[in-house]
Amino acid sequence: MMESKQIYPYAYCTKMDSEVQRDGRILDLIDDAWREDKLPYEDVAIPLNELPEPEQDNGGTTESVKEQEMKWTDLALQYLHENVPPTGN
Repeated sequence: MMESKQIYPYAYCTKMDSEVQRDGRILDLIDDAWREDKLPYEDVAIPLNELPEPEQDNGGTTESVKEQEMKWTDLALQYLHENVPPTGN
């Protein structure tokens, strides 16, 4: 029986199950200033149809207008009586 060798991502090498040693070159790309940098909330452009309704008097839904439009709400109940199978009496 051939033994398979476990392959780890290049950025990590393990000593034991509880110890992971990371490749330091990748860690040098992220410094504290980059990690703390945040995009101002005003600069985030979100289309209006992606936002939830501002007034949630209709039951507290958190779905966006686009999500609500994509819902399948037509159950075609008006056609239910037409598809009744015949009874064999």
